[in-house]
Amino acid sequence: MSVNINDKDHNQEKRLTPALYTLLEACLEKKTTNTKILATHLGLSPATIRTEFQRILAFMNVHCRYEALRTAEEKGLIRRKPRAKKVS
Repeated sequence: MSVNINDKDHNQEKRLTPALYTLLEACLEKKTTNTKILATHLGLSPATIRTEFQRILAFMNVHCRYEALRTAEEKGLIRRKPRAKKVS
């Protein structure tokens, strides 16, 4: 059996879904990867948060949530928002 490398699905670039980007951005915003905190913040169930993190880890081929955040930042997928300057 041969594989057609011109197959549309084969050549389609894999990307994170908007929901997964939202989760990564929420981690930065809340400064945590805690399942319960993120579930409450995003209005999702803890099981959904765990599933989405598993997808992120597999997509990025990393082993932990912090490594996923670091990798996403390094690849330019997400950015930390600059801290607001204190006004005296």
